Amino acid sequence: MRAQRALEGIRAEEDAQDDDFTTITHLAQALGVRSSTLRFWEEEGLVRPERVTTLRARRYGPAAIRAARVVVALRAGGYGVPAVREVMASLDGLVGPADARRILRDRLDRLAARSVALLRAGTDLAAVVDATRETPVRPE
Repeated sequence: MRAQRALEGIRAEEDAQDDDFTTITHLAQALGVRSSTLRFWEEEGLVRPERVTTLRARRYGPAAIRAARVVVALRAGGYGVPAVREVMASLDGLVGPADARRILRDRLDRLAARSVALLRAGTDLAAVVDATRETPVRPE
């Protein structure tokens, strides 16, 4: 089943017309990022545009556009480049979405644990502040 879906995806990309591709400028505008951001993501291996013409201009097809959208969403969610790279690699790999879900779930668990720790620290700080208010200051 997974192999069949992968083949269908490859066939769909092979059948893509020239108008299914976009330039770096148009994609950057559509995603609300800078062109330099897309170039950086390419350097980091997060997005893989095609290179065309003798100038090696970038051309973003359906797969690269999908990847860029995922990267935008992950970065907006606070994921750093290494974490995004791990998620993108898992989506490209044999394990696929199951591994990506594990990575995302692990991050949510870490964020939840940090939130609980911050709440506890806030409670402790509030107790200290209340205690200092109740203790009169003695003049020297």
